[in-house]
Amino acid sequence: MHIFRPYVLSRLALTKEEEDKMNRHFSRQNDSQPDVPSRAYGRVDHLERDDKRPNRVLLGIDLIDANWLDHQGVVDPSLDLSLPSEKLDRLWKVRIRSLGPGAANPFENAPLYRLELEIDAGDPLAQNLRVPHHQDPFSRQRVAAMERSWFTLELRPGANPDNPALLYGGLFAPAAPVTVKGAMPSEQKIAKALDQMFTLRHLTQLTSKDFAREVGTPHADYLAVYDVGQGNANALAVNSYGWLVPTLYFDLGAGVYRNAKTRPNDLRFCFSYNPVIVLSHWDADHWAGAYATLVNNTYPALKQKWIAPLQKVGPTHTAFAYDVKISGGTFQTYAGAGGSFGSVLLPGHRTLHYARGSGPDRNGSGLVLVVENNELPPPRSWLLTGDCDYADFVPILNPVNPIGMVAPHHGASLAPDSPIPPPAALPYRRLAYSYGHENAHGNKCPPTRHPTQKGTTAHANAGWNHNAWSLNKPGTTTPGGNVLATCEHAPGTSRGGAVIGWHSPPGPMTLSCPHKLCSAQCTQR
Repeated sequence: MHIFRPYVLSRLALTKEEEDKMNRHFSRQNDSQPDVPSRAYGRVDHLERDDKRPNRVLLGIDLIDANWLDHQGVVDPSLDLSLPSEKLDRLWKVRIRSLGPGAANPFENAPLYRLELEIDAGDPLAQNLRVPHHQDPFSRQRVAAMERSWFTLELRPGANPDNPALLYGGLFAPAAPVTVKGAMPSEQKIAKALDQMFTLRHLTQLTSKDFAREVGTPHADYLAVYDVGQGNANALAVNSYGWLVPTLYFDLGAGVYRNAKTRPNDLRFCFSYNPVIVLSHWDADHWAGAYATLVNNTYPALKQKWIAPLQKVGPTHTAFAYDVKISGGTFQTYAGAGGSFGSVLLPGHRTLHYARGSGPDRNGSGLVLVVENNELPPPRSWLLTGDCDYADFVPILNPVNPIGMVAPHHGASLAPDSPIPPPAALPYRRLAYSYGHENAHGNKCPPTRHPTQKGTTAHANAGWNHNAWSLNKPGTTTPGGNVLATCEHAPGTSRGGAVIGWHSPPGPMTLSCPHKLCSAQCTQR
């Protein structure tokens, strides 16, 4: 039995003084359309493919106002793009050491944006962005190259029907239609300087041995898959006097930007055990839940210990990591290369295995967790994938008898390799899909939507029973069979999160916070 340590929930609105201490991009109270910058520096943050039109994609690009940054460089040497990259590196190493509770975030006032841009491989804008047009213009290797590159974009208000683009000034704010022109930075020196400013390398880097120590020994009696809209948030959890309490979070996401409407109202997570938060990768819908829970006039998620893979990131991600440090939390990166792995012994004859995916892009090089239970015969495991395809981690981790799995990338289409089949000898098994009601990726009608036909069909072919779901149009009703889903597209109701046990559906337990302080409930078994 575990002792539940309650905390007191305060009002859910920040004062103006409190709002002034955080970048406006992260504020839940930022509900206005953005002012459109004339120039911006950006790095590709996310890419969604169109299964029916492989030469067309939706690019998510992380932006900072170029004129603002150029001006700041005049008065702040650490933001001076004209300095040699070696000098900027030294300046930022010193500056990051000074970040702590109460310090100012270096990007507290930076105008940060998210651009969502739909392009074809052969159109002029794609050519300007140096995306070549060949058999697979958006191969994973090409996507990885784009994630490493910096772009200079020119923007102006107003829609362009050939390349629909939306500009967001905040995680949860409405968008403004814009027209975009762009190219790589004309000077390689600018790209190198941006790399020094917006990097995770200056945070504490963990080896495999360090990772095991920092994660600790969380209890893993239950696996929780939370309803956060179009995003991902999972937890290892315990039964504390009949209440489900997280001991470690794997992702803490929420619906953002185009899919902000999918986020449940007043989403609040439980931090009673001060759980470590392990981030699978840096897509915003996997960490934006940090700004969803407000307790005692602060964001408790920002006071926790965070561990994330060391990946290429942009201005918004860097500002978020620094927000954690100045809020009293810690942010460390796992520096293991793709294919690296390790293990942590947990209570109850259980083991936590972790690995970096071997894929070339951000999704495929993310962290994946496996919790193995050797207490019950035969051994069995839970699998938490983030957005990483099976092909990128199965040869490394090879989970034994997976009876609980969270589908990669919200049920998106997978690499050709089939998903892991359920164990034939164990009738209790659950496959969970985390996605948001009527989520949309792209402007065409209808847009790409998760879960996809290809993603669910691949799982069904591997032996996971989707029961009432039509694989031609998945996600439109309660699935049943082996499958749990956080919502349906029709009738479109959020269903609450899911909880998975080790040998059967969890028994009688209050699957919500006893003090009604947390709204992230798990109502499905």
